[in-house]
Amino acid sequence: MAPTELSYLSITAAANGLRRKEFSPVELAQACLERIESIDGKLHSFITVTADLALEQARNAEQELRVGTDKGPLHGIPIALKDLYATKNIRTTCHSAVLQDWVPDHDAATVTKLREAGTILLDKLGMHEFAFGGPSVDAPFPAVRNPWNTAHIPGGSSSGSGAALAAGLCVGSLGSDTGGSIRTPSSHCEVVGMKPTYGRVSRYGVVPLSWSLDHAGPMSRSVEDCAILLQAIAGYDLKDPASANVPVPDLRAELKNGIKGLRVGVPRANWFNENNKGTDSETEAIFNDAA
Repeated sequence: MAPTELSYLSITAAANGLRRKEFSPVELAQACLERIESIDGKLHSFITVTADLALEQARNAEQELRVGTDKGPLHGIPIALKDLYATKNIRTTCHSAVLQDWVPDHDAATVTKLREAGTILLDKLGMHEFAFGGPSVDAPFPAVRNPWNTAHIPGGSSSGSGAALAAGLCVGSLGSDTGGSIRTPSSHCEVVGMKPTYGRVSRYGVVPLSWSLDHAGPMSRSVEDCAILLQAIAGYDLKDPASANVPVPDLRAELKNGIKGLRVGVPRANWFNENNKGTDSETEAIFNDAA
């Protein structure tokens, strides 16, 4: 399988391929790293690339899988993190000059869970500064571009998370959402992102924008992949005072239940006629077909 094909695999397909020994975690990580080296100079998805760590973790995953130590569907999967997730001994900048040299002494709770699940950390992703507003003109790192058209924005604030997935630079990623920061780049970059229920995922170690509104959540290239990522990072955490002490269901299994009986709210009055300008007719027709 060509490197580009490897880097565009879903988590499910990559996990199956690893277990069938069609390729190794090292080959999968190298495919992503090579693609980052090849095209990210135009996209600016990444702030810090952790290539040496990724290859070390990939070699460990390869050995573990070889001897039958299987940590689940994320074992050996290359992921990337929005650069507001604290990573021990790895620079975490929030895309800001204020934190451009900050190296945390701890991991975010979600990062710890992903490590325990056997993921491979590729890098830290560009974003809007401190997850607020739009791309900053005076930030020490370039603004992320949309891989479908680099003249366009990828949306934010989890801009690098959406762009990197769409460009095949990682297999899964984490973003954060306070007012649309997972959902907007997912829409702009044509990937899948989910803002989980408040309290479902610990925000310990995630640099806050608003304590009462922040959500940590998964981004991927399929709904099933989002379920796999959310399964790994969800759960009660004493270190997050807003964490919900409730069981985490088998999210992947629940995908088979379909949506029959589900009630979905559509805020037409607020969002379909914003500023009395109306909605583009083609866009509204596509939305109505989907609904």
